[in-house]
Amino acid sequence: MPDTLVGAIIDADDFPAAAGASDTTAINNITDTSFVAGSPQVSVTFRAPTSGAILLSVGLSARDNGGTNAIHLAPELRENDVSGAVNLAANVVTRGIGLPGEASNFAYRSRTTIRTGLTPGQVYFARCMHKVSSGTTADLQLRQITVCPAPLGSSFAGRPVQALDYPPVAWAQDTTAIDNPSNTSYSAGSPQVSVTFVAPTSGRVLLVVGGGLGNSAGADRVFLSPEVRLTNSSGALVLNASVTSHGIASDKAASRFCYGSRESVLEGLIPGQVYFARVMHTVVTSETGATSGDIAARDIGVVPLP
Repeated sequence: MPDTLVGAIIDADDFPAAAGASDTTAINNITDTSFVAGSPQVSVTFRAPTSGAILLSVGLSARDNGGTNAIHLAPELRENDVSGAVNLAANVVTRGIGLPGEASNFAYRSRTTIRTGLTPGQVYFARCMHKVSSGTTADLQLRQITVCPAPLGSSFAGRPVQALDYPPVAWAQDTTAIDNPSNTSYSAGSPQVSVTFVAPTSGRVLLVVGGGLGNSAGADRVFLSPEVRLTNSSGALVLNASVTSHGIASDKAASRFCYGSRESVLEGLIPGQVYFARVMHTVVTSETGATSGDIAARDIGVVPLP
């Protein structure tokens, strides 16, 4: 598909709406060693764009509070609905998330991949599937799936593309080490890792937070989560930092740095409004009383969505 330029006329099928779903119903003591959808099912339906390509993201909060059994979550794609032909089978190696097992503590992770070769205009059904390697002690706290058409953009059939439909993406990263932070409430740290962005016509953005987290002593954990405000760092709070809803966490037993990201959809923004987003971090000392966690990198990205 050729680039969509300012002033060009586009079709609705070029940029169908993004779709996202999540559920925080606990699924405890999982025994399934083959992929299952769970209850309630976490799923979306979407229409493939003209490009036939999408960003496909899955996220979870999980633990194994009785051992070290692996927990896997991966996306499944079907044509039309849950009974349709399988377009993409659940596979943790190629598109899923795998946790090796974390005693007593929930870990927060996501994985984003690109799926190409979809039939333009075709309706597809996507859902989260999960399983465990063995055992009966693994738990899921949250499951999340997001589908974004690629190239990213808006759905305004038959009229010129406006600048507000396609505000630029925003990205920031810093690799200054933060060793053994002790703050037990969210802090921006130094240097602050932040961006400003303009909300698109849709009022929806893809919010990405990531970095490298570790703990050479295998004790307390570190959380990273995005915060969003109006205009600047002093503006009204739009999205409070929360590892459960939007963040990532180190493993309690991580003797090396683990690198990852988490993606989620932020909706209800005011088109044309300037927003400020930054990475916030905190440590959990209540688990061990220690402050031995480390941060190797922090990054944040904001991408306009249809």
